[in-house]
Amino acid sequence: MGLTTDQQFAIDFNLHELSAQAGLHIPPNAEAQIYGVPEDEIAAYQAGVDAQNAATARDIEALPEAAAFLARFSAGQRVLFLGDSITTYRYSYARVLRHLLEPRGVSVSNRAYSGYTSMHGVELTYTQCIDAQPDNVFVKYGVNDSKRFGAADSPFFVGVDEYASNIRMIVRGFQQHTKARITLLTPTLLVEPVVAADEVIRSLRIHWFNRDLSARGSVIAEIAQAMGVEWVDLRACLGDPPEVSLYCADGLHPNVEGEKRMLITMMNGTRHASSHP
Repeated sequence: MGLTTDQQFAIDFNLHELSAQAGLHIPPNAEAQIYGVPEDEIAAYQAGVDAQNAATARDIEALPEAAAFLARFSAGQRVLFLGDSITTYRYSYARVLRHLLEPRGVSVSNRAYSGYTSMHGVELTYTQCIDAQPDNVFVKYGVNDSKRFGAADSPFFVGVDEYASNIRMIVRGFQQHTKARITLLTPTLLVEPVVAADEVIRSLRIHWFNRDLSARGSVIAEIAQAMGVEWVDLRACLGDPPEVSLYCADGLHPNVEGEKRMLITMMNGTRHASSHP
């Protein structure tokens, strides 16, 4: 039969999981029905993606900086990722990192979902994630918050002040109710001309600008400083200006190599609260 490009995109970005806000589990047979493909075919496709992630993980593990980064995790710990499509992506930094952590006895939960904003992150944090009592939490929101619908000068989907408030609420929730080590990740930038020309994005009348995403990154730096948590600046890790070769065809989502670059940046560039923006 063969998967269409649209089916591959939907599977890669886990669109079937968007009902997870209610905490519902989507079994493999239901997932296959949602995408309109046989269950064995989707399983084979996903296995291929997972094998590629495992190979990427082996490449990264051989880097000299990997050992120091992985030493922060110990057997029996729980690691949680919160974010949007860039983190839920089946080739994402989070999914590659899982291949490095689970063999070390570390449990990994990826609670990122396509289209999510910091508002969704607040609700998810307090209704489901705090109860999981994670030991390490990585939070990456901001790209969807920065969307402008309709016109290029329309208000943000989530305003800057509200975004800052939401991130602080997420951090405060884990600080007050868990012993988690928290790391905030800035939004990644995008290839503006490619995003502006993408047919799907244009049909949705969505506008994104790197100046807005960069400003959200400054918010992350300020919050990390004020609340005493670690943060990673991903704004320039895909090039300045961003390199087309590190993105999917839409110019918005980092591709396999882009996600690898993000994870290497996390290993090299995690900043403590005393670090300056």
